[in-house]
Amino acid sequence: MLITEITIPVGAETPFRMLHMSDNHLCLADARDNERKNTLAKNRANAFTGGHPQRLLDCLEDLLAFARKENLPILHTGDMIDFVSEANLDYTKKVFNGVDVFAAAGNHEFSQYVGEAWEDEAYKARSFDHVKAAFPGDFWFQTRMVNGIKFIAVDNNYYYVTPEQLELFRRETADGIPAVLILHNPLYSEDLYAQVTAGKKPDAPPYLFGCPEPLLRTLNDHRYRQQKPDTVTEAFLQLCNSLPNLKAVLGGHLHKYYASRLDSGTPQYVAGSGYAREANLYTFI
Repeated sequence: MLITEITIPVGAETPFRMLHMSDNHLCLADARDNERKNTLAKNRANAFTGGHPQRLLDCLEDLLAFARKENLPILHTGDMIDFVSEANLDYTKKVFNGVDVFAAAGNHEFSQYVGEAWEDEAYKARSFDHVKAAFPGDFWFQTRMVNGIKFIAVDNNYYYVTPEQLELFRRETADGIPAVLILHNPLYSEDLYAQVTAGKKPDAPPYLFGCPEPLLRTLNDHRYRQQKPDTVTEAFLQLCNSLPNLKAVLGGHLHKYYASRLDSGTPQYVAGSGYAREANLYTFI
């Protein structure tokens, strides 16, 4: 395992630790799913593990065992599953049963066949209730208080938030309580953008929430439309950069560990890939 240990000053009443996991990409299917989905499960698992599909389960179980041994609550920033299947959802429900998990949804949580359709609210709605039932809490938007710190989970998995989510976030942060935001797609900052695009071709997508439109003009049409921020998304990012009580942002999606800061200076940490036994261990002080 690769566990990256990080201390985050948040003004906690007493120090506490949490394990940040992301992007496990479970690829399971069985007789309840159709032949196409079973073929997808095999191909996707092989792609993630180089032909050793059991490794996906082993990596997840090892991280969960570490959390149990260290008595760590889990923060999960999405893509627990790679696509919607009965086997993936059953396994998720089983492993999270009795585990203290606070989660935000990833884009793959609602993917039917991985990249076969334009993904938006209508697409998500096809499986939202069924998927949500396998996860603890409401991973569209939820809050939790821990030792005087408010954790806020927001579903931003398609590179935008809704007006309702923006208003909920504005309301939850208006009280001045120290807050930690968790979400799947990391927030744009000059710092993180420079890191994720370093050494890549100009047409490589940054995969960041709220990336300024001029920086997306070299992308193909699909990625440009996917990642171009709307006015609500821009307002959400501006709000995050204006909040003195936002103490940290935690994300996933990039399959690699990153440490950066928002343009306002707020620290942002991205967890590596759970399918490779990577996670972040935070001590909040």
